[in-house]
Amino acid sequence: MDGHADGTATGHAEAWETRIGVPESFTAAELETEPDELPGGAAWGPLIEALRELLDEVAGSLPEQERAIALTRQVEHWSAQLRQDQVPEVLQAFGHRVDLHGRGQVMAPAFVLTARGPDSVEGTVTFGRYFLGGNGAVHGGAIALLFDEVLGRLSDTSSRPPGRTASLTVNYRAVTQIGKPLTVRARFEEESGRKRYLVGEIWDDGILCADARALFLGLRADQD
Repeated sequence: MDGHADGTATGHAEAWETRIGVPESFTAAELETEPDELPGGAAWGPLIEALRELLDEVAGSLPEQERAIALTRQVEHWSAQLRQDQVPEVLQAFGHRVDLHGRGQVMAPAFVLTARGPDSVEGTVTFGRYFLGGNGAVHGGAIALLFDEVLGRLSDTSSRPPGRTASLTVNYRAVTQIGKPLTVRARFEEESGRKRYLVGEIWDDGILCADARALFLGLRADQD
């Protein structure tokens, strides 16, 4: 959720099915729609999980040249197959499956919800090898991306109009390790008109790894 928004009018929330990329929930339990009726169907979730695993394996591998060449041909073949199934953004499953952890996409680490309140969420995240910065630590940009993802999703809940990120400040407090389940907490700090201030934290047991404060602006009815 990037970009900017301006103006003062307040928009009206639409049904979650039509709010492309804007989740109204964090778990399938809150939805009445069956996976087969959602974009990508029941097969989309396993495909994304397999892709996550593939990216982690690629990041940590050093294949021999012959294997790399063979794999390149396979990936090119997969791309050619998927090229036949391209659809407009409004129809895509990637990033739009609010019933799946991580919204059914691999751009950001998958946030797994464990608790939710009226204006807060808590869950876990495990950064895979794909998000490695160096020396076993998560890349700082991946941490900021996770905060933008979770805080942005929370910003758009409870039938609020879709919003966009206006600012995001991240403080890196301690090394965030890859391959380890971490606790993520996010909550509303303040809300005034179209302005939504949210804060988030990433914890490794009792160690605060990073915290963030973000401002999201709800879109006007004439914005998208």
